[in-house]
Amino acid sequence: MKKYLLLTVAVLAVITVFGVVKFDVLAQKESSASSPDLVSPNIVISQFQAGGTVADDEFVELHNIGSAPVDLNGYRVVYRSSAGTNDVGPFAAWTTTTIVQPGQYYLIASTNFVGAGNADITYNPSTCSCSMSATAGGLAIRNGAQNTGTIIDAVGWGGASNIFFEGTRTTAPPINTSQSRLLNGCQDTDNNSADFSNTNPSNARNTSTAPIVCGGGGTTLFAAIAANPATVSPGSSTLITVTVIPATTPPSTGITVVGNLTDIGGSATQTFFDDGTNGDATAGDNVFSYFAPIPLGTSGGIHAVTAVASDAEARTVNLNQNLNISVPLPDEDPLIFGNPSNATGDIANENNYLMQKPQYTISYNRSKGEPNWVAWRLDSSWIGGAPRQNDYRPDTSLPAGWYQVTDTDYSGSGYDRGHMCPSGDRTRSIPDNSATFLMTNFVPQLAANNQGPWEEFETYCRTLAASGNEIYIIDGPSGNVGTIANGQVVVPAVTWKVVLILPNGSNDLSRVSRATRAFGIIVPNQPPLNINEPWRTFRVTVDAVENLTGYNFFSAIPINTQAIIERRHDQQ
Repeated sequence: MKKYLLLTVAVLAVITVFGVVKFDVLAQKESSASSPDLVSPNIVISQFQAGGTVADDEFVELHNIGSAPVDLNGYRVVYRSSAGTNDVGPFAAWTTTTIVQPGQYYLIASTNFVGAGNADITYNPSTCSCSMSATAGGLAIRNGAQNTGTIIDAVGWGGASNIFFEGTRTTAPPINTSQSRLLNGCQDTDNNSADFSNTNPSNARNTSTAPIVCGGGGTTLFAAIAANPATVSPGSSTLITVTVIPATTPPSTGITVVGNLTDIGGSATQTFFDDGTNGDATAGDNVFSYFAPIPLGTSGGIHAVTAVASDAEARTVNLNQNLNISVPLPDEDPLIFGNPSNATGDIANENNYLMQKPQYTISYNRSKGEPNWVAWRLDSSWIGGAPRQNDYRPDTSLPAGWYQVTDTDYSGSGYDRGHMCPSGDRTRSIPDNSATFLMTNFVPQLAANNQGPWEEFETYCRTLAASGNEIYIIDGPSGNVGTIANGQVVVPAVTWKVVLILPNGSNDLSRVSRATRAFGIIVPNQPPLNINEPWRTFRVTVDAVENLTGYNFFSAIPINTQAIIERRHDQQ
């Protein structure tokens, strides 16, 4: 919490009444100057979501990090736009006694909030005119009046230039994700960028959530759990870590961490390690680790991992970490005909890293900042009325520490943000369309390519789908003619695509015959290229794309049938 200098004389007294911390503000007026940063004494903003499944799907979560109950009477939570000079809202204002116990969370949510958990108090974005920007803005807890009350805590995100931030602003949370204060809402170094990280998916907590009492040291044992990555696919692994802060009175001894991994197919009594093995980075640093495999066949959705940290003095901390197991929708696996590069979800396989999403599947190349290939299945059921979202954003499901390409990395490069799985193939719902704007789904494409034959071929495939066909599509970049984004993203020499087309039906693998239509295109990604060049100019055999890329497409099809359909020159 940033303590603001006052232009007029002010007295801020902390008074304890029946064990409840209250503030008595006699007079004050804030300026943009600040004294040395001090952590908030009690209530902080611990999590916020600025955009979700529907319009104004938002929430703000508070957390009492102090050691005494707090009465919210007289407080308010307000918002300012990126360059706003006046408070908007309030999202919440309390005029009667409302007690938040030590470690307790409190949830403020829009009436359009669709997440799990009940709000403790709601606001209507239409009547308070306080919808948050997903790209840049700021929130503050005030004690006192709108615009002039003392700022107890603040967080700013994106490129906001208003006064609601501490230190450096945190990044803007992508749609359906949140920015969360670290250590379960307890970390408060007065630097938003250091104190907050992305939570995907959001995990809003309320007064019914088990309290997390902050502080560590003293008589309290404190611990926090994390997973890297938190979004994983079956057949891959995630590193689960528990950071323990020992108590000092009396000192903690014999610290252990035991996890319950049954929800992801593991042991109910899994030991976590602080000895430099099993994924642990440094022995003896009170960070306990375990590399947890996600078995093939694990169902998609949110899976809970729980753990208990304890010491020999009988102090315990209960922990919970949600994992998002990402799998293709039923009957939508685009890799039923084979995995072209044998991509895996092993973090060590960083240049052939498998990322499965409900809308498409990726082999991601960390060194190139782009996919090796993207695969998806298309039929008419994927085409609907959802508008193009244009919410270009980093893919926060990449493992921690990996560079996350941003939409602005392409700015001024001379190249389009070229979709691999196109927006037009995923219009069944807003979330489906939004998923195509994750930057792991893009490569730098020459405009004459992206807006010319590439786009024309995308339209042709949707025409096939509308005519009663299902199409299995795989595409990607090849070659290296330079980089953009300060070397983070490779510019390919060509882009390529292969398709396999079947009439709508079931048991697709068994229905492939020697007559099945399959072919590819290879489109130059450097001048000269005529934007009006027909896509058929660049049509090739599947074999030609395999020779270019070194990948093995449709390897699950019997070899004799595969050989025939892959060498055939398409004439339609």
